[in-house]
Amino acid sequence: MTNEIDENVFSRDEVLSCARLPETGDYATDCAAGRTAADVLIVRMAQTDYTPALKDIVHEMIKIGRWGAVHIGFFQRLADRSVQALT
Repeated sequence: MTNEIDENVFSRDEVLSCARLPETGDYATDCAAGRTAADVLIVRMAQTDYTPALKDIVHEMIKIGRWGAVHIGFFQRLADRSVQALT
């Protein structure tokens, strides 16, 4: 297994744009933006059948070293969708 992004499936720009989610400073707005970004990612991963994109995105988020409401919303949506899939 490699830590390299498969650019034939998911571009580095796609990964970085998801990892560098912009923030407004408004908690509710940023949470909503994070949830929307997660929804887009879920659809994109389903279209490409490339779930390692999530690992790539989280890796970049950690390297950037930022954590805010947009990230909380992002992971909240991923958790919600995971639980929904099991019920």
